[in-house]
Amino acid sequence: MPFQKFHTTQVTAGAGSYSQALLAGRTLYLSGQTGEGLDGTPPVRGDAAAQARQACENIRQLLAEAGGDLSHVVKLTNYITDRAYRKPVYAVIAEYFGPHAPASTGVIVDGLASEDFLVEIDATAYIPEAGEEKAY
Repeated sequence: MPFQKFHTTQVTAGAGSYSQALLAGRTLYLSGQTGEGLDGTPPVRGDAAAQARQACENIRQLLAEAGGDLSHVVKLTNYITDRAYRKPVYAVIAEYFGPHAPASTGVIVDGLASEDFLVEIDATAYIPEAGEEKAY
């Protein structure tokens, strides 16, 4: 079941569309989330922490739409465009995920889909059925 169908022409010169999130069984796969709001609000330029905060809010909203919450996230992949952004970005991620601490990978990249994007966070979640224990 797709959530938040998204047309790539909104942020890049590319054509086509994709879903912000897709539920396959009980596993929710989220497209990488950036500092852009799900409503198209542009990212805060030059502020990696603000962009990480928006990405985490996007993740929270998409999880809620699928019947989950941040505690259901099992894996994060964090892309940043400069090593200097690592500390502020991971501080924001820690605010959102706290002691839950999903598995996480950090990657420094030369660029993202828009030159304004400094961070992108990719998340995968397992959303248990009602009454089911968490899988982890």
